[in-house]
Amino acid sequence: MARTRLVIDTDPGVDDAVAILLALASDELDVLALTSVAGNVSIDKTTLNARRLVDLAGRDVVVARGCAAPLTNELDEAGDVHGLDGLGDIEWPDPVTPESGEHAVDLLARLIDEGPLTIAAIGPLTNLAVLQARYPGIESRVERLVIMGGASFAGNVTAAAEFNIWTDPEAAARVFAGPWPITLMPLDLTHQATLHDDDLAYLRALDTEVGRRTAAILEPYAAYHDQWYGNRDVIMHDAMAIYELIAPDAIEKQGAHVVVETGGTHTRGATVIDRRRGYASSSTRVGVSLDNGAFVAVLRERLARYR
Repeated sequence: MARTRLVIDTDPGVDDAVAILLALASDELDVLALTSVAGNVSIDKTTLNARRLVDLAGRDVVVARGCAAPLTNELDEAGDVHGLDGLGDIEWPDPVTPESGEHAVDLLARLIDEGPLTIAAIGPLTNLAVLQARYPGIESRVERLVIMGGASFAGNVTAAAEFNIWTDPEAAARVFAGPWPITLMPLDLTHQATLHDDDLAYLRALDTEVGRRTAAILEPYAAYHDQWYGNRDVIMHDAMAIYELIAPDAIEKQGAHVVVETGGTHTRGATVIDRRRGYASSSTRVGVSLDNGAFVAVLRERLARYR
């Protein structure tokens, strides 16, 4: 089978890092570029972190800087979750992977022109909203857009809103209103995907740089989850977008219609996911459930490929 030509649009981020390492270890995917966006931390830090992760993986992948701020609101970073540097505040060597001179939005447009392209959007959707505004009609030429974001029942920033959508709801609203072929991985699904202390021990026992660093950045993430949820289960939000691409039958999905609330005193950034039967054949698919044991087995096997 042909490998999926992929760009990961990202704001690394601890769970972004795991998603990126999973993608770069997967033969099913031809990761052409990481495009950074401001989100978990500033654009300077997300771009730096993308370069660090490409170095860590030992892969030849373009890193292109994207949008530095949401479309209309100020950026509110998540350093309390991911560390002030976005990657758990551990020491990193200076990256060797260069930053592309091409803006992320223009890089995406060029790669779409060059052939079928899938985009895994695991950060705020600012770059994609700018892409569709700068290059009208380009959405219909994207092979697939897999988004990690949103929630049906409960958010993780407010009671209504998930972080990636809440960070730039205007961008998300524009993306979901466009003709993208979307698969959405909301919190309803991602909270079913967890790593535990034995998984962190497994990563350390690999005795590789990837294993050690992945365990190290996940440790403070586990402590944060313990503080907020009362357990050390590490939720693998962003990895679900990559898992969907390497094991497309592993996640149960259903058709839905999705809109984003941009107003509302208590509901700004909420995703309204309409799952009524009239949308069963919608081109927008929403992840519903998965077998966490099967996911963890795949993740362990792929991260063990690094030497």
